[in-house]
Amino acid sequence: MKRVVLTVVAGALIGMYGTAFAEEVARTAEIVVEETEDVKAVQERKESSYAKTVITRKEMEELGGQTAADVLRRLPRIYFTGPPTKNKDVRMSGLDKEFQSVLIDGNRPPGGGEKREFALDRIPIEQIERIEVLKNPTAAYDSDAVAGIVNIILKEPLKARSLYLFAGTSMNDLTNGKFGNKLSANYGDSFGPLNYTIGGTRNDEYWQKGKIAQDTGKNEREVEVERTRTLTSSLNLGLALQLGKEDRVIFKPFLTEQTETKFKEKPITVLSTGANKSKNVENEEKEMLLQSYALAWEHRFPGGSSLKLQGLYSENEEKKDKSTAQFTGAALTLSKNIFEIEDKEDSDVVAAADLKVPLAGPFETEHVLSAGLKLRDKEREVNREVREVSSTGVVTVTSTPSDSYRVKETIGAIYLMDEAALTDKFILTPGLRVELTDGEYVTSGGNAASGNFTDWNPSLHALYKLGWGVQLRGSLARTIARPAFKDKVPTRSVKKDKVEEGNPDLNAAISYNFEAGIEKYLGKSGVVAVNGFYKDIDDVIEKQRIGIDAVSGLPVERPVNAGEATVKGVDFEVKSGLDFIGLNDLSLTGTYTIMTSEVTDPNTGVTRKLKDIPGNMGTVVLRYDSRKLGLAASLGVNYTGKKEDETDPAKPKKEDAFTQWDLSFTQRLVAGVSLYGSAVNFLNEKKRKADGTRTEVEEAGRTFYAGLRFEL
Repeated sequence: MKRVVLTVVAGALIGMYGTAFAEEVARTAEIVVEETEDVKAVQERKESSYAKTVITRKEMEELGGQTAADVLRRLPRIYFTGPPTKNKDVRMSGLDKEFQSVLIDGNRPPGGGEKREFALDRIPIEQIERIEVLKNPTAAYDSDAVAGIVNIILKEPLKARSLYLFAGTSMNDLTNGKFGNKLSANYGDSFGPLNYTIGGTRNDEYWQKGKIAQDTGKNEREVEVERTRTLTSSLNLGLALQLGKEDRVIFKPFLTEQTETKFKEKPITVLSTGANKSKNVENEEKEMLLQSYALAWEHRFPGGSSLKLQGLYSENEEKKDKSTAQFTGAALTLSKNIFEIEDKEDSDVVAAADLKVPLAGPFETEHVLSAGLKLRDKEREVNREVREVSSTGVVTVTSTPSDSYRVKETIGAIYLMDEAALTDKFILTPGLRVELTDGEYVTSGGNAASGNFTDWNPSLHALYKLGWGVQLRGSLARTIARPAFKDKVPTRSVKKDKVEEGNPDLNAAISYNFEAGIEKYLGKSGVVAVNGFYKDIDDVIEKQRIGIDAVSGLPVERPVNAGEATVKGVDFEVKSGLDFIGLNDLSLTGTYTIMTSEVTDPNTGVTRKLKDIPGNMGTVVLRYDSRKLGLAASLGVNYTGKKEDETDPAKPKKEDAFTQWDLSFTQRLVAGVSLYGSAVNFLNEKKRKADGTRTEVEEAGRTFYAGLRFEL
C-alpha cells in the first residue's frame, strides 16, 4: 500500500512539472476581503489549497482565552493533558506529545520537554495575531508532524496607528482569596517606509489543585494539595522596512519569561485506620526564558515571483530548584531531605530560503511552483544533580552521569511543491520534502552515540469545488515523529525497582496520513464539515520492559520501536449563525470527533489501544454578539471521552470522561473601552482515574477573570 502511495505522488509530481515552465502568469488573488476577522478566516480556509483552520484574535478574546492553549481546545481532534483547566501540552488525534508540532511564525521553538513538546501557556493571546492549525502538512512545513501542526503567528508590524491596553485580575476559588493581575499593552504605527509594532504582557496568576487517592491494595489514602504561582512576562517587537516596491525587510524579536513557584504537600495515611504513614513536602521554583530573533528579506520579481531569505536564532534557558522533605511513621518524623537542581539550555540556529514562481501550464492550467532549503542546527544540554541529606546530616549524591547529557542535531531539508489549478474548480498540490538528520548524543559520563538518516516525505493535497459552497478535500502525507531527546542518549540508571536505559538505535516513527472530507460553506462566515482520517504509523516508540539485568537482577526498561499502529476516526464540525431561525445575534460552533487506535506489542503479540487516546471528544460554543448593545458573550463546553492505558496488562489504567463548562463576555462601555469577564470550569468538574487498585479524584476549582480593554 505504501509503495502505491509513493508511486501515485511521484506520478503526480512528474505530471505537474512536465510542462510547468511554459510561461509566467500572475495568479489572481482569490481570498475575498471582508469587514470582519471571522469572515476573513472562513474565506481563507475556503480558498486554501490545503486544509487549515484559522483562529482570529477576536475569537481568542471572546472565548475567554488567556493563552494559545485555551483557544485550541475548542477545535476538532485537540485536547490537553494534565489537571483540570490547565492547558499546556497539546494532543492532536489523541497521540502523545511528541507526535505534534508547535511552531512560532513557522519555526519550531526550543525549550520543550524531553518529548520535544512546547508548553502553550507561555504565550499570552495579547501577543498573537492569529493561529493556524493544519491536520496534514504540505511539503513546505517540517516533516515531524504526524498528528498535525499548530502555527502561532505573533503580532505583525502595522501600517496604521493602533493602541491596545488591558488591565485585569484573576482568582481561583481554591487559593483562599489570592488575586492575580494582568497588564498588557501593544502599540503599532508607520513612519514613512517603516512599519512597527511593540507589545508586552505581564501576567501574575495563582492556581491550586487538590487530589484524593485511595489504594485498597496498599491500604493507603493520599491527600495532595498543590499551590502554584505563575508569573509570565513577554515582549514582542515587529519591524518591517519597505525598500522600494520590490524589497521588504522584517525583524521580529520575541521574548517570554515564566517563573513558576510551586508548593506541594502529600500526606499518606493508612486507609483502614487513618493513622499517619508518610508525608512529602515539596517546594519548587522553575525559571524559563525563551528569546527568539528572526530576520527576513522578501523580494518580489516582475511577473509575480517572490524570494524569501530568513535567519533565526532562538534559545531557551530553564532552571529548576526543588527540595523535598520526607516524613515517615505515625509521628511523621523527618526521614531525609532531597535537593534537586536542573539546568537546561536549548538553542536553534535556522537559515532558510523559499522561492515561489507563478507559471502557466498546458491546457490553460495555472501553477505556483514553490521550492526551498532549510538548515537547522540544534543543541540541547541538560545538567542535573540530586542530593539526599539524611536526618543525621549524611549527604549522598543520588544522581548519576546518565542524568546529565548533551544532544546536537543538524537537520537539512529541501522541498519542491506545486499548487496546480487544473481547472477553476480543481486544485492539486503535490510536493516532496527530503530531510537529512545528523545527531550526536553524549552523557556527562562520556557514553556517546551518533547517527544519521534521510527521510523522503511526499505529500499530495486535493481540493475540488462542487459549487453551491460545497467542496471536497483529500490529502496524504508521509510524516515522522523524532524520538524524545533522552531516549536516544546511551544512558543507564539503576532505580529501586528497575533499570532504565536509553536506546541510541531508536528510529523515528513514520506515519502515512490520509485525510478526506466534505465542506459546505454557509454565507460568508459559516461552515459545516465532515472529515475522516487514517494514520498508519510504523516504529511507534514506547517504553517497555525488555528483560532482566544481569548485574542487578532488576527488570530493564528501555524505549523501543514497538511495531505498527493505526489511528483512525472522523470529525464533525459546524459553525453557523442562527439567523435562519430568527436569532440574528446568536451563532453556534460545534465539533465532535470519534477515534480508535490499535498497536501490536512486538514482545507479547497482544493487540491493544495506544495509551491515553480518548474514544470521542467534542465542543459546543454558543456565542451572542449584539453590535446594538455592544455585548459579546459565549457559553462553551468541552468534552473528552474516557481514556485507557493498556501498556501493562497487569495494571490497566483508566481515566473517566471529563467535561468543562466556561463562560465569557465583553461589554462595550464607551467607544474603544470594554469590560471583559470569564469563568473557567464554573461547574467545578473533576477528573477521575483508576490504576489497578488505586483510584483518584483531582480538582482545580473555578477560575475567574475580569478586566478592562482599551483599543484605538
